Amino acid sequence: MKDIVVQLTGSPEDEFRLTTAETIARSFEAHLTGLLVHMRPEIFAGPEASLGLMLQEMINEAERLTRERQAALEDRLDKMGLPTELRVVSGFAGTVGSQMAAEARTADLFVGTRPYGEGAQDPQIEEAVLFESGTGCLWLPPMKAAASPLDMVLVAWKDTRESSRAVKDALPLLKLAGRVVVAMVTDEPGEASGVVEGGDIARYLSRHGVAVELREIAGWRNAAEAIQNEAEKLRAQLIVAGAYSHSRMRERLLGGVTRVLLSEAVIPVFMSR
Repeated sequence: MKDIVVQLTGSPEDEFRLTTAETIARSFEAHLTGLLVHMRPEIFAGPEASLGLMLQEMINEAERLTRERQAALEDRLDKMGLPTELRVVSGFAGTVGSQMAAEARTADLFVGTRPYGEGAQDPQIEEAVLFESGTGCLWLPPMKAAASPLDMVLVAWKDTRESSRAVKDALPLLKLAGRVVVAMVTDEPGEASGVVEGGDIARYLSRHGVAVELREIAGWRNAAEAIQNEAEKLRAQLIVAGAYSHSRMRERLLGGVTRVLLSEAVIPVFMSR
């Protein structure tokens, strides 16, 4: 990983995102780019006489806040002693997500706060980055940075394109981990049929210098609950999983496991699409 981008909004969450992104950038001697969101005000209805003045006041206030945040964040980035850059990504509520995705498209990693669950705001920006950027995304729980060093990683494996993509994108992080467990959720134990699942992905990771343990999580109907339970048992510090949706449309149509992990996970989740 040589190019990392991090989501910034001027909120207290920025410090947790920056701490995580900085740690990863140091590990890989990478360039770190902060993406500061500047949301342009919109007025959809109002008295014609006052509409123009109201909108201009809102624009001026939004620009003032962004300038303040930009100055503070540039100072924070300068103190890292790393190659850094701050970019302002400006747009309206319905478009700024796609602009963030475009900025992340040529990076190796996007660091953000998970888009759902308690304290989450409108998730359109995060959804756009996950589904439109083509870049691996590290989603942090609210008000929490990723652990360092990375002692234990749980890979939620399924024989799908999305899962394969997530593992390949997360490979640099897996190489840093002290222990990697590849877990497969099944309704019934595989041993009963004599089928050994996960052998191919274990060999693939082994050839890349990552020794893994294979683990079947049997008897669970709810895969998301199974993954979170296993992560807690293993004291995992990171979950790696593919991102799924129920249709080609992104908005509010994420697959069950994806949605639950991005709503409830108490540890960081790495996802790719």
